[in-house]
Amino acid sequence: MFISYNLEAFGDKLKELRRDLGYSQRELEKQSGISSDTLRRIEKGEVIPRYETLELLSSLYKEDLLELLKESRSHKMLTEYYDALDDIITTYNDEKMRALEKEIRDSFKENKDLVFINPNEVIQLLLLIRGAALYHSRFESDKTDAKNILLDALRLTQPSFNITQFMTYKYSFIELRILLLYAILLAEEKELSLSTKILYFILERLKKGAPTPYQMFLLVKIYTNICYNYHLEDAHKKVLLVADEALAFCLEKETTHGLNSLYYRKGIAEYHLKNKNYMSSLFRSFFILKLTGKEDLLAIYQKVTKDQYGIEIPMEY
Repeated sequence: MFISYNLEAFGDKLKELRRDLGYSQRELEKQSGISSDTLRRIEKGEVIPRYETLELLSSLYKEDLLELLKESRSHKMLTEYYDALDDIITTYNDEKMRALEKEIRDSFKENKDLVFINPNEVIQLLLLIRGAALYHSRFESDKTDAKNILLDALRLTQPSFNITQFMTYKYSFIELRILLLYAILLAEEKELSLSTKILYFILERLKKGAPTPYQMFLLVKIYTNICYNYHLEDAHKKVLLVADEALAFCLEKETTHGLNSLYYRKGIAEYHLKNKNYMSSLFRSFFILKLTGKEDLLAIYQKVTKDQYGIEIPMEY
């Protein structure tokens, strides 16, 4: 994930702490050895303070300033962009995609309160959006272009990147998101073995430690795509195993995100295996879509289910 900080708000909090303790910037300079000019610039939000500076000031302010800086990260805005992008990828809308790209460009260009640690990752996000747009194209050449764009995005930060050696690299969160879309494109081209290997690799990487809410959402998405790959291979028993594992994960983490997709994949697998419970799983999938107001996606699910499997799910259930 690329990291941004609201340095102005962080500086205001430091100023408030200093004044509460009765220090002037000059007095603090004498006690800490940090120049008053540096203190002034930090309080005005002009610079990101060094680790050593924060450690020293923490002892004087009697506050964990490293933790305070973490709290000044602008995660909410970035997470909103990821969420918006995922929604658009699922139910593609070219107009919304272009609007999202414009919003990101304008926000990161005009917002002077945000300082970027790694601006390449902002570019990677924009390339991910472009790749997602081409992913939905009806032209096969565009899908090839999408893969090339995603590789270019990864090579911004890893110049020697080679997809056949994907397991040898370390990835940021946005790079894992790019790698995920690349794996989905591989599945579209029936390169299912490599696609599934990449998906499991990302899954294991994200499961380490305590995942953030967005990482949990992405884990569910990966589980769903693994299910779909096994569906394409007619490995319906594997679909059931992965879907049940994913549903248990959602229960453990108390998240309902993506449950509709998991129940749908489970229901279709049960249908192929002649399991009489398949309608129950499909009902759950459709009910979740209806309950969450995703009427457009519900209509798509209903049409695909009827056209491909001859299964009709009534509008009222």
